[in-house]
Amino acid sequence: MNWDELVGQAPAKRYLRSVVTARRHAHAYLFKGPAGVGKRTAARIFAQALLCEGRGTNDTACGECKACRCLAAGTHPDVIPLRKFTEAGGEVGDHEPLIRLDTIQSVCEQLHRSPMLGRQRVALIPEAQRLCQGQAEAANAFLKTLEEPPRSAVIILTSSQPEGLLETIVSRVQIVQFRRLSAAEIRAGLALRAAARPEADRELVVPLADGSLGRALELLDGDLRTWRAAVVSGLGKLTPRTALQFGLGLWTLASEEGTRLFASEKGTDAPVTEDDAEGEESGKAAEGAAKTEAGWRRYVFRRLLEVCEVCFRDGMIHAASGNGNAALLQPDQQELSRALAARFGESGCAQVLAALREATLATRLYVRGDVVGRAFGGKLVDAMSSPA
Repeated sequence: MNWDELVGQAPAKRYLRSVVTARRHAHAYLFKGPAGVGKRTAARIFAQALLCEGRGTNDTACGECKACRCLAAGTHPDVIPLRKFTEAGGEVGDHEPLIRLDTIQSVCEQLHRSPMLGRQRVALIPEAQRLCQGQAEAANAFLKTLEEPPRSAVIILTSSQPEGLLETIVSRVQIVQFRRLSAAEIRAGLALRAAARPEADRELVVPLADGSLGRALELLDGDLRTWRAAVVSGLGKLTPRTALQFGLGLWTLASEEGTRLFASEKGTDAPVTEDDAEGEESGKAAEGAAKTEAGWRRYVFRRLLEVCEVCFRDGMIHAASGNGNAALLQPDQQELSRALAARFGESGCAQVLAALREATLATRLYVRGDVVGRAFGGKLVDAMSSPA
């Protein structure tokens, strides 16, 4: 891997490259910022540059030495990932709601061993705030290593929720800030990582990515085009009489699509009732902590709400400018933006955008989807500037 694979993030990239060049690194780093903006990509590139045996005075790994070949194969003995302590083994993925004590104890124990290939041992801990969820034993065990790190240890934490980390941990690491990507950077990242996909498909996900290349790639691989068509069709027919049904219809579509995606992932058509599914997943777990049917429904519902948000942003832009050629997020939906501007006006679109933010937050807080959909439909009626 090389630094060109990290899209955007010029300040973070400049700092990390200077660390590699100077050969004076801290014992621990926290890469913090929104999800999907390149923190883990940067962590892997940084780790490879530190461990490379053939880079000389460069700040980029050579890609040819034994260390680089082992890293590419995922077999470098001095890179310490999080491991599960189960019969099946495996790595601890982002979907795990917390990092267990035995997992972090193993990482700390390995950090105290002598390097096998070079001068450093590197531990990569994604979504590190999971150390501090649940009981405090894992965080406290990790804190001891941070306070008295081995000379050869380099610990790289990444976190999209750094506020969930203990202050005592944050105070002992070097913080590297990552920021949301611009639309141009999202386009560049998609051209790099999804070049085989049609440009029209790549352009579709840019306004929905919210500055996250990871989200853009996720949307590109999903059913966004079909979901968007359903939302656009419903908004085009919106009247005060149909607004409530539209809100409920979003949840109905999310429920159907969530069930389909869940069955597809699990390879089974066995249904899970709404009550059973909701009971499987507590509000303390991340949305994707367990791939339940309810979790998939909420996932689709949030994507549908995001499509609505983009549509109403364009409606507000059109209403404010009075210009059908304004810089819209969805240039191919000028007719819809014109209709929303006429129906809601600038202030009405702003009210709907506020309602969409409330609906998204309620969904994250595990409020029932039909309740959220009905409430959103009512807000749509309130925001309409004139009857149909």
